[in-house]
Amino acid sequence: MIAVIDFGMGNIHSCLKAISLYTDNFKLTTDPADLENATGIVLPGDGAFEKAMFNLQELGFIDSINQAIEKKIPLFGICIGFQILFEDSEESTEKGKLVKGLGLIKGHVRKFKLRSYKVPHMGWNKLIINARKKSNLLNEVQNGEYMYFIHSYRPVDADLSFITANCNYAEEKFPVIVEKENIYGTQFHPEKSDKEGLKILRNFIRIANPN
Repeated sequence: MIAVIDFGMGNIHSCLKAISLYTDNFKLTTDPADLENATGIVLPGDGAFEKAMFNLQELGFIDSINQAIEKKIPLFGICIGFQILFEDSEESTEKGKLVKGLGLIKGHVRKFKLRSYKVPHMGWNKLIINARKKSNLLNEVQNGEYMYFIHSYRPVDADLSFITANCNYAEEKFPVIVEKENIYGTQFHPEKSDKEGLKILRNFIRIANPN
């Protein structure tokens, strides 16, 4: 069973609809106990980093997620679920405060700075796949395919060994896909990225349910 965590960050229904294309063995949950029997975990959502971490803490998911990672259960973070995989973010209601993330991937989440570019980064942009990194998540996905983004923050100083694809925006290249053992994440929305994005979601489901 794939556990889709509902932690109040929106975009749940489009994610569930996309998952249902490939399996009916999934469950939307607000109960951390459901992670114990999960074969895979999805952290979807739109919204702010601080609110996402607060909600996960309030619902009791932090320890359960860490335990699932230790048990090698595949985890897939999407958009804000991708950003909270990192160590911290400057997206806070208090100026100058850093908000602690799950810390599963080395790196920090910071806002795009160049005012000459529109923020949020919204719309279609193409993947720059790291050909030197084997990626199970990118099986049958070609370099240069376009994915759908909506975000104002991106990872910086991330561990390069876990970055399988980047994107260019605001005169910089930044990570948009990470893959570290059983931890996966995309800054873009695969469920909104047409057939190529759906391949990525399909690939995760195959990883979580290999049989």
